[in-house]
Amino acid sequence: MKKWHKSALVVAGAVMFSTVAIQASDMVRGIEGNLTGLVMESSSVCGSGAVPFLLGDYSVCVDQYEASASDTCPYKNPSNAQETQENANERTCTTVSTEGSTPWRFVSFTQASQLCARDGKRLPTNEEWYKFASGLTDFDACYTNGKESAPRTTGGTACVTPAGIHDVVGNVWEWIDAQVVDGVYDSRSVPASGFVSLVDTSGVVLSTAGSGVTEFGNDYAWTDTSGVRGVIRGGFFGSGSDAGIFAQNLSVPLDLKTTGVGFRCLRQL
Repeated sequence: MKKWHKSALVVAGAVMFSTVAIQASDMVRGIEGNLTGLVMESSSVCGSGAVPFLLGDYSVCVDQYEASASDTCPYKNPSNAQETQENANERTCTTVSTEGSTPWRFVSFTQASQLCARDGKRLPTNEEWYKFASGLTDFDACYTNGKESAPRTTGGTACVTPAGIHDVVGNVWEWIDAQVVDGVYDSRSVPASGFVSLVDTSGVVLSTAGSGVTEFGNDYAWTDTSGVRGVIRGGFFGSGSDAGIFAQNLSVPLDLKTTGVGFRCLRQL
């Protein structure tokens, strides 16, 4: 499965620029473009398990791995919605971004948002997710073949962006901080479900086709025009060729809790 998008070059350049700028001046620019702090090294800024990423006029610390339950949680690997709820009820239970853990699944949009917030983080927006995911080029390394019935442990594949972010494609779908209301997203109507044929600057589908479009990796978009719907992106271990940086489901209920959906947190600098 060969997938490529020219924006990857732009994003990769942005990552390189961010790294050089941090090392050269030890500074990070805030939303207004003013100097907001000193950065000695990425680990002191983002902490373990996260990497700095420049997004235009602000920077974020993106968790390198999909969120997992910490050792302070009643269930290290929640296997159903009830176990997730029991974890959420425990105030000391938090998420971690570590290699070799099982991604936290069976978690709704609201629960994922709250769990990120416990660590002073949040879910990524569509634009943020698309920009840090677009650096990925080796899609064949991502876990999407569905030969197993569960995701692999975090960092268990070579599916990693140049910035060091693992499994943005495959393994588990990732919740996005976005909603579609009665088929309208960002003041426009979403197209019918189909293969992605055009996207906006956030990688959100603008039009679909009846067959795969190579430019968009033959990725698929699911949409729904009724009620309030959540957004998940990237695909999961059973997606097959449907998975990719343009794969998106804009039709899921906000309370969806299933084995193929997880989340990733980030913190804005």
